[in-house]
Amino acid sequence: MKRNWPLIEDFNVFLTVVRNNSFSRAAIELGVSNAYITKRIGILEEMLGVKLFYRNTRDIKLTESGEVTRVQAEQLINKTESVLEQIKDVKNDIVGSIHICSSFGFGKNHLAKALSLFSKENPKLKIKLTLTDIKIDLVKEGIDLEVIVGDEFHDRYYAKKIAENKRILCASPDYLSERGMPQTAEALSGHDCLFLQEKGLPFGLWHLTDGHRTETVRVHGDLSSNSGEVILQWALDGHGIALRSQWDARKYIEAGELTQILPGYYERASVWAIYPGKLEESIKTKKCVAFLEGYFGNATL
Repeated sequence: MKRNWPLIEDFNVFLTVVRNNSFSRAAIELGVSNAYITKRIGILEEMLGVKLFYRNTRDIKLTESGEVTRVQAEQLINKTESVLEQIKDVKNDIVGSIHICSSFGFGKNHLAKALSLFSKENPKLKIKLTLTDIKIDLVKEGIDLEVIVGDEFHDRYYAKKIAENKRILCASPDYLSERGMPQTAEALSGHDCLFLQEKGLPFGLWHLTDGHRTETVRVHGDLSSNSGEVILQWALDGHGIALRSQWDARKYIEAGELTQILPGYYERASVWAIYPGKLEESIKTKKCVAFLEGYFGNATL
């Protein structure tokens, strides 16, 4: 008996509307007309026999059936992409697209170069890199892979460490000449410290370890930013002590523009690949993670 199945593309249109919370914004993302979006959603509702959205002149909201459809559609799209990737992987070519996100500092200074090389090895793969310093929902935003610096991440996702890294304490020689060199972790509380506001993490707490035990130090200061590059510049300008990744501070320490403080202490901040599904379910994500692991594992961060 012949079955009339909904089109995969209609589920993709549906998920694009959900992600944008708008028919018109979904049309812009997909490069089609508003009328096309309305038509495809109408056909999908007819095929499924349910109403997917509550709509008025201002906004849209998923119905209960729409929410169930969203969950199942995401699984269907992911499974379909996985099947297509595995079939095409027989030729050893990665095709399709991959959406990657990272922080502004690491993404701009390190990840962009790695992805440039990965793109040359996989010319048929479309790569989108989004840089943001706010916490995002990988599934909701359609992110295949997030690369983060730091050991704090949501346990709802899968994760793989791709490089070792640590954050170190540093300040300018001028600041240390004026305020003195702290000799213990506790002494940091008496100094001007520069705060990086990171993705909802506790503010003003530095978790320092000597490799054996960890000390949590509450530090103080008047300057804070969500940009690691701004924090680094303030440290160079003599405004206080910064806790920055070694890949960020090393060249300034070697040039004498910054001095490392308490070299026996550091904060663990490895580089991690974070992804919403198992690597085996996505050939493109699996190969990208493997490439980044090799690239950063051999690099001096």
